[in-house]
Amino acid sequence: MSVVFNISDYSVMIDGEELKLLRKEFLLLEYLYQNGNKALSRHQLLDAVWPLQVPSDRTVDDHVYRLRKKLKKWENALKLETVKGFGYKLTVFQQKEFMSFPFVEDQEFQQLTINLISKYHLFGHGEAIEELLSKHIFGIEIDEKLLLVMKLLRGDIKAFLNSPLPFKEKALPLLFLYSTVEEDIDAINYYYRRFEDKQLFENEGKEEIDLFKILLCLREKDFRHAFEILEATEKTISLDVPGFYGFFQVNWLAYAIGRKDWKLAEDKIKCLHAFFKDKPYQREYGLFLMLKGIYFLHQKKKSLGVDLISQSFHVLEKTKFVMHTLISILVAGLLQGDLHCKEAEEIILLKKDEVFDKYQIIPLKKQIKTLFDSVL
Repeated sequence: MSVVFNISDYSVMIDGEELKLLRKEFLLLEYLYQNGNKALSRHQLLDAVWPLQVPSDRTVDDHVYRLRKKLKKWENALKLETVKGFGYKLTVFQQKEFMSFPFVEDQEFQQLTINLISKYHLFGHGEAIEELLSKHIFGIEIDEKLLLVMKLLRGDIKAFLNSPLPFKEKALPLLFLYSTVEEDIDAINYYYRRFEDKQLFENEGKEEIDLFKILLCLREKDFRHAFEILEATEKTISLDVPGFYGFFQVNWLAYAIGRKDWKLAEDKIKCLHAFFKDKPYQREYGLFLMLKGIYFLHQKKKSLGVDLISQSFHVLEKTKFVMHTLISILVAGLLQGDLHCKEAEEIILLKKDEVFDKYQIIPLKKQIKTLFDSVL
């Protein structure tokens, strides 16, 4: 079964057939689908779909009633059920999963599995990676560094921080993380320069370092330098390197919004739409939705902008890549600060509080700083 949500016109494609919905119906169905086969209380649904309003339980019931009628045709795939005395549940019918493979000792199979993990990482499917990394599923040994990097991206920062990996292999990932949560830009620049002086990045790819530099430029509103990096990269990064192409195009869009260059922003939005049609990489897509939402806020399309920002966090949450959620929170704060949109600000602030609390970001930031200082 294929279900695709299109927030631009509040439509849903279910196995190739289009279902047109009203705005709140769309947001309600999307939230139910993202929490498929899980009972949700009316209070949870109100918080998710009507976060800044004070509607009654009856509001949820009325929307569920209308949504259930519209889903009638697809009830063999999606069934919206009442959980008596509690709320509602969207049952998503899927085919049974395959059992474990019996040839886990085969070296060729192990390499294919590693390649599969890399492919899921590229597409941003963190949930699938979690399953693949489970030795109960495949029974194979995964490279320790790969395991630790995956843990860092998924939010197990302490495991990566305290790992026996040489600091040289941890420097850039930790500095990238530190730069997303540290408010003192001078401190970030200080560590970056010192690490460069100590040649701690010599084993890192130029693309990863350029992405880090662009983030710093956006924070400092150094658009001239950001443009120089992006323009130089344009000559070397193509669709033949899709893992970096999408991220650099997203950075171009962030640059355009920061400069309020709306013609460039529109060109990059079109470019990214074409890219995601062929390469639906979810981490880049989540960041793109955030930027597109901020773009629409600037264009005075408040409802669509707020919906896109909310959807971006849903997409990023599904990827299980916490690092990219932190980047999205940072960039959103940088680019929407002068818009004074209360709804967008509250969504971003709530997500920031949630992530910082869940992953103990403030204490971990202090530990990262202590480690940096000990190395220097």
